[in-house]
Amino acid sequence: MPRSWPGQSARDRAVEAHMESLLLPGPGGTPQRPITLLLGPRGSGKTTLLEHLYGWAHGVPRAWLDVAERAGRDEQPVDVLAAIAAGLPQHEPQVKKVQFRAFDIVVQALAVPIRGLSDEAARKAVGAELARPRSGWLSLVLQLAQIAAGVAGLPAAVGYVLQLLPLAEQSGVLARTRLGLSPVLRGRTAGAGLGLLVALNRAYHEGLPGQRGFAEQFACRALIDDLRRCYRGKDWAVRSLVLLDNVDNRLGRDVLRLLREARTSDTDPLVVLATAGSYPQGLPAVPVGPQSGPAFTPQPIDEGLMVGRLPDLTRAEVDLQARDIMEEAGAVPPPRVENGTRWLGWAVYELTRGQPEGTRQVLAALLACDRSLPWEVRLRQVFAPSGGLAARLLERLLPIGLDHQESELYQALLRASVVPDLAQAQVTPELLGAGVALQQSFNAFCTDPLRTLHHDTGDEAADGPVETPHPLLRRLLRSALDDPAAVHAERRAEAEGLDEPRAAAYHALACGDLPAAATFLDGLIDRVGPHDWYAELTRLRRAPLPASVVGGEAPGTLTGPWGPFERFVRHLGDEGVDPRLRTVTRLLAASWIAPEPLEPDRAGDPYRDPLGDPYAELYTEVNARLHTLVTADTHVLPDRVAWASVLLNKAGHFREMPWQ
Repeated sequence: MPRSWPGQSARDRAVEAHMESLLLPGPGGTPQRPITLLLGPRGSGKTTLLEHLYGWAHGVPRAWLDVAERAGRDEQPVDVLAAIAAGLPQHEPQVKKVQFRAFDIVVQALAVPIRGLSDEAARKAVGAELARPRSGWLSLVLQLAQIAAGVAGLPAAVGYVLQLLPLAEQSGVLARTRLGLSPVLRGRTAGAGLGLLVALNRAYHEGLPGQRGFAEQFACRALIDDLRRCYRGKDWAVRSLVLLDNVDNRLGRDVLRLLREARTSDTDPLVVLATAGSYPQGLPAVPVGPQSGPAFTPQPIDEGLMVGRLPDLTRAEVDLQARDIMEEAGAVPPPRVENGTRWLGWAVYELTRGQPEGTRQVLAALLACDRSLPWEVRLRQVFAPSGGLAARLLERLLPIGLDHQESELYQALLRASVVPDLAQAQVTPELLGAGVALQQSFNAFCTDPLRTLHHDTGDEAADGPVETPHPLLRRLLRSALDDPAAVHAERRAEAEGLDEPRAAAYHALACGDLPAAATFLDGLIDRVGPHDWYAELTRLRRAPLPASVVGGEAPGTLTGPWGPFERFVRHLGDEGVDPRLRTVTRLLAASWIAPEPLEPDRAGDPYRDPLGDPYAELYTEVNARLHTLVTADTHVLPDRVAWASVLLNKAGHFREMPWQ
């Protein structure tokens, strides 16, 4: 079987290096450890990365929790803190005896049912549950009192109990000395300690929301204080690691808030990495852009919190995974090019743009195909709507619940997939005439890059605006339409009615009406310069290919991509066709069916489709027609010198195979 890839990619290793820098003690003492929040849409590899990091941190006190799973069981923040406290002591080679004595007492006390009991009966009930000798209370009560005094929003009952603990504000040495010399004082302190726990219990179960929050914050501070005491005098030791998966829910938000509030200006040895598939509510609305460079550099949001985004895989990383698949396939006939591994990596990357879950499932599906099939045929089968993978992958990548067939938002997204970016779909009569609720839901979806899986390299001219969905997500949504051509035809009619020729030409081409799109492109030569004209050609050739092209003849049999090409340009055999229009038509047809060149042009649309011509056989036609456009005497150009400079340079892009 191919190797396991979590932790192998450059992005995963960068996160690993970031966590290592936080776990290792630095010179001059332990710095404060902020929480790192790792954002990534569904299928971006967050959970598998945490699984890798849990194994990578072998020997480090660590805990790994799926917060969403616990939220589904209706657990509370204190339950999550208890799970952290239970997990950390299982791995402690450097810091022996990691214990949470004060925290354990608090959690046990909060679980005792005392509603309706008098204070005296409540103290007895809590004392019986804890079953501790009074001698074991002395240092713990002082610790609890010090914690309570430092937490904001002190409930009145807790404040009253603290008044019975005159040692709370004294130095630890003096306090322990006095307690050791006075049995009466020890008894009074232990009783007041039970009173403190009873007051916390009442605040947690019977108090106002703010008082319950005080009890939760008290428990969290007890956890941090216990851990800090375990590391006392051990600045050389590796810190403790907590991995929290799926915190984009109410429970996760509450746990993050408690951890941030509990980590005061004092340093502590806890390192936290949390993941979320959406931006958690309650945090400052700071846009988190793509990672720049090989290092993982999360952005500070506020004190104690850093946020970073998990990017897609690079082309080189997809190449490596493709190599594993080729090796696993063994005797299967290789692609009919010199470097079959690079070809397969290129083709898969063009289709998935490095989306991790999409890349994994596509490669696995290719390996599972009939071993007698050529690789290019496998690619077409994998992405055929009837193959089943597209539907399964769409369900995996859409936000949970959005793939429901009867959902209005789901149906709106399917129809919106025929345009390059979802913002264009917001102004269609269909959505403008919909209810306010659907309009708001659609806008919230298309402006959230974590829901659209927006492919963000930092270059908007190439990636498109934030409303541009990930190319793989767009492909999957469009494949779920019963009749994509019919929806394109509707958009074309709307554009023509609104006198929007650019949009009309785009949808005409997607419907297979090459003459209409070519006529628009030819007429544009007399109105714009060569750079703008070629940008329009690039925009048009990104229009989705009809099923008759991507699901038809396999390259190497009969005519390959030349068959669809010749069918599209057959009308050029008629007499009276303008020579320049003939050249523009053939150029548009060839560049539309052919894959994007190795040096792609930036058109604000990252959509790619190598399935029409997976071996770039039409590159010769594209190159020839670009030359013809500027060299033929029968072609009229506004400024032949300027046009020749641009188009001949672009022709050079189609001389080298895109997978090299």
